[in-house]
Amino acid sequence: MTLDTHARRLGGLLGNFQSLEFVLRVYLNSLPGARPFGLPPGTDLYLFPVGSDLPENDFTSWDSLGQLITKFNGEMKKKGRDAIDVALVEVRDALAHGRVSTSNPEETLRLIKFDKPKNGRVRVTFNEAMSADWFARQTASVLEAISLVMAAGAETGIVDPP
Repeated sequence: MTLDTHARRLGGLLGNFQSLEFVLRVYLNSLPGARPFGLPPGTDLYLFPVGSDLPENDFTSWDSLGQLITKFNGEMKKKGRDAIDVALVEVRDALAHGRVSTSNPEETLRLIKFDKPKNGRVRVTFNEAMSADWFARQTASVLEAISLVMAAGAETGIVDPP
């Protein structure tokens, strides 16, 4: 795979992870027990300049992707529905905090991640070749998760059916 193709696939995968986080936040914010949004309906969040003070809610919270998935999966369990595979969090975290390289420019780039140091040592927590097949599998997994959230949102009326 060329570096250009790698970059495009990586960008697509990261964009899909961002979409997943967005739809999770919208869904969780629509639940009956959600924190009040605190802004008038139709407010465009993108018009607030840096430094604006906004209310914390499920959309603006500091919750990680893992926390969002856990909350969503809890709701799905109550309804007897399919859950999002939590292994996605490991991939997203590796993309955010890992290192990408190869020892040979002719080989597939690898993604490796380490845990926090302990006694001057680190443990490898992720090590995958970022092949075309790897990108296809990861992208399919994230798109499946987005579909689960969209289907749940369609049932509650917060999104149009897919």
